[in-house]
Amino acid sequence: MTTIDTTNMCSHLRRKLFDEGGEYHRIWQALQDDPELTAVVRSRQLHIYRNGKKILVLAGKSAPKIIREDRICEKLAEVKSVETTELVRTSQSWDGAALPDYPQGRPELVAMKYVFPAGKKLGWHHHDVMNCGVLVQGELTIVAQDGTEKVVHEGEAVVEMVGTIHHGENRGTKPAILYMFYLSQKGTPLSVPHE
Repeated sequence: MTTIDTTNMCSHLRRKLFDEGGEYHRIWQALQDDPELTAVVRSRQLHIYRNGKKILVLAGKSAPKIIREDRICEKLAEVKSVETTELVRTSQSWDGAALPDYPQGRPELVAMKYVFPAGKKLGWHHHDVMNCGVLVQGELTIVAQDGTEKVVHEGEAVVEMVGTIHHGENRGTKPAILYMFYLSQKGTPLSVPHE
């Protein structure tokens, strides 16, 4: 197993290298499996050698520097940072109504997948619990009993109404697929149907 004196290593590089989700973690694993590779910290960077010849320099903030082509350098192409996108952050449902306080007691989290065939819709219903979701395919129209509508497009998030009667319908030509997440309690129905 490769041992490295990390005393003078940049803290950013340390995270990239040693954290399981780190940008250079695959390279660190390759160092453990390849007896021809050695590494040393110089100027807060990690310099990697194969049989005494420098091949790669990894830094904490600047881009990695390939000194000579080597199979370990190919692992840089495999590295992709995790991409995060905040889809929604709100204290209101899609119609602007304030969400209720959290229920008292132990929560029960529920994740559901709904597939709306083209031209199909759910019956009228309301929710007693907060829920939000992401439409991963198609287009979905949510209709409140008073006629207010919200069209949710593919890739968009929606925060459902709580306590207000509504339904969802697919007016498109392909199935709409919706993932919903409910903050509920055991024994509480996810929706309450209405005529």
